[in-house]
Amino acid sequence: MKPIRNLLEEIPNLVFALKPCFMMSPLSVSQYINPNVIKFDVVIFDEASQIMPEDAVPCLLRAKQAIVVGDTQQLPPTTFFMSNMDDESIEEEIEDLESFLSECSTKFRTKSLLWHYRSKNEHLIAFSNRFFYEHRLITFPNSKIKDNSGLDFVYVKNGVYDRGKSRKNRVEAREVVKKYKELKKKFPEKSMGIIAFSIAQENAIREEFRVAGINIDESIDSTREELFIKNLETVQGDERDIILLSVGYGKDSSGRLTYHFGPLNKEGGYKRLNVAITRSRFKTVVLSSI
Repeated sequence: MKPIRNLLEEIPNLVFALKPCFMMSPLSVSQYINPNVIKFDVVIFDEASQIMPEDAVPCLLRAKQAIVVGDTQQLPPTTFFMSNMDDESIEEEIEDLESFLSECSTKFRTKSLLWHYRSKNEHLIAFSNRFFYEHRLITFPNSKIKDNSGLDFVYVKNGVYDRGKSRKNRVEAREVVKKYKELKKKFPEKSMGIIAFSIAQENAIREEFRVAGINIDESIDSTREELFIKNLETVQGDERDIILLSVGYGKDSSGRLTYHFGPLNKEGGYKRLNVAITRSRFKTVVLSSI
């Protein structure tokens, strides 16, 4: 079988007639497109805040012009996906890297896209609009005053954060499962997602779902909005009707509360918070032991 790169080199005109638009990752562009044979009129970079400059350059070499789309207030590339570590200690080693978007924003012409389409209730975007976007986002009032949308807070009174080995809050994780079942019964037609503020708390929630006998069918089929359970490092780009946020951190068994909140404490950690609290379209429920 002929390699794809060789095949595309032989039929550059025909392939554009058949497929005038290619959707590819930067790595795929480097792998399959010979820059001496195939050029693109326009290359559009989406989610450019998560693209590293060295990955973007090969795409620019194949483009007559480029449009770079992204949000500087969301996550840059991190070392999270570069690590071979498979336990919660990876959070202590995560570093933010320079993004292609941040490099472009210093040189290219910029145009702000200010219409916020996602939130059906203004309360869902109000915090980010004030603290991250300087009230520049254009939002649309919800005409249905009593549709149960918006922002809710659940205080997990007996939650205990195991500051030692596990770094989990199992009481809060069980409360997440309880709230999930309650909302699923109340809004059976709504899609749902769960975001934990740490990898350890994500694992604790998954364990409680297994204990409760609830199957987590995280399909790779993008046309189906299955339940997802993710942490701050992996949730960018996702959205659901209802989002449950599990803070996890809180007082330990001795009643002591320290102001250590994992990656949120690091420089640029606020971007993780911005990503987490803007994933919902209909409702966000924050569960916290603090």
